[in-house]
Amino acid sequence: MKRITLRFRAAAWLPAAILLAFGTPCFAQAPITNGLIARWTGDGNAKDSASHYDGQVSGRLRYVPGPAAAQAFQFGGGGALNGPGPQQVQPTPGFGSGSGAQVDFGKSIGNFGTRDFTIAFWIKTDSKYFYEAFLGKRPSCDASSSHWNIFVAYQEGTRAPGYIHCGLGAGGERQPADNMLLSTHPINDGQWHHVAWVRQSTSSGSSMALLYLDGALDISRTYRDEIDLVNQAPLVLGQHVCQCCDGCRPYSGAAAELQIFSHALTAEEIVILYKAGKTDK
Repeated sequence: MKRITLRFRAAAWLPAAILLAFGTPCFAQAPITNGLIARWTGDGNAKDSASHYDGQVSGRLRYVPGPAAAQAFQFGGGGALNGPGPQQVQPTPGFGSGSGAQVDFGKSIGNFGTRDFTIAFWIKTDSKYFYEAFLGKRPSCDASSSHWNIFVAYQEGTRAPGYIHCGLGAGGERQPADNMLLSTHPINDGQWHHVAWVRQSTSSGSSMALLYLDGALDISRTYRDEIDLVNQAPLVLGQHVCQCCDGCRPYSGAAAELQIFSHALTAEEIVILYKAGKTDK
């Protein structure tokens, strides 16, 4: 019997086999594009893959493996401290201290006015401090102008660190200075977590704030007043203007797949974002 030998070229079939076994990179395309204003994956640069809001990187920013097949921004933190814990935090000597790592996305992005929005991102940190800057658009620390911020902060009462703090400020004396939303669970376990902050209009004319952790609703509240979020400050990732004055530290940890939407995403859409970046799927 004549022996038939079959030879396969590895280059032809191996990549396809790998893709079938492990899937394509999760962040190759945005899972949701409807209403997507900006998208920064952190995959080796600060380019906006959805629009034209490319970030300007400064300081010792690094890139590390992200929650999926992509890379992520890595911030080194820094600032003057006597030791860990909220009681020991001292004012940071100047905006941009520590490693100096930050990404400046410019003044145009993040001016939501009174409209709905969604801010979603992946975060990985083991912060043990009072509160650290993550993302914010705030002209000055005196809160004289409308602003919004996201911190990794401590929990009132227990003073335990590592909670997500989202805040809106109206500015001036016309309205309450701050509308805060604090997660009920800490995220400073050194693992990747997905966060989504939503402002959603209601039929009564008020608005709701909703905070999702890892695809599930964690906490929500109704805002009593309408806050017009417009200012001329840049949107900054990793640093905060209040590092001059109140003990806020630069962010220490990683961030990836930062997305801003022009509307309130549904719970189902947020689950889609979460599943798109899960490392254990």
